[in-house]
Amino acid sequence: MAKKISSWKQKSTYTIVAPENFGLHEMGETMAKDPQSLTGRTIDVSLRDLAGDKTKQHLKLIFEITGVSANKANTKFKAFNVNYGYLRSKVRKGSSKIDYINRVELDSDKKVQIKIVTVTHGMVNTSRGKEMRSKIDEILDKYKNAKLDDFVQSALFGKLGTEIYREIKKIAPVRRVEIEQVKVL
Repeated sequence: MAKKISSWKQKSTYTIVAPENFGLHEMGETMAKDPQSLTGRTIDVSLRDLAGDKTKQHLKLIFEITGVSANKANTKFKAFNVNYGYLRSKVRKGSSKIDYINRVELDSDKKVQIKIVTVTHGMVNTSRGKEMRSKIDEILDKYKNAKLDDFVQSALFGKLGTEIYREIKKIAPVRRVEIEQVKVL
């Protein structure tokens, strides 16, 4: 009778590597029997672990494995989310939370869904909320010809949030503008 080999002994270890725009950092390791079975798997990483910035620990990045070459699993950006507890801590009694959800078509036929949360100092009536949303639309229209990598970098590292903050604080006093989610469709 043949001796049975454990299934984990037949598997190989693959190092998961971030895309180029995230510095090709090693994000972890995974095991698989066949390298083709890795394609499509996702990995969640906090931006703190990837960039080494403690102030960005509330951001969770999701990458999808696209292929394997020489025991390295290459990835592409799929989405990022902000920790819900972090967002809840920013909203106080007596302030308004204005949500914005829309899809943006970028260069090279990429579609991105973006969610933005704006927290004001005081209560804001609905007409001002609509005015703030329309101003955010105008700002996002500027990014229609941007590359996906550039758009993600500006959303992650605060450039887009700062630009939105500068424009909508003219409408009402704003405490915080946070990009809650960016998801590639």
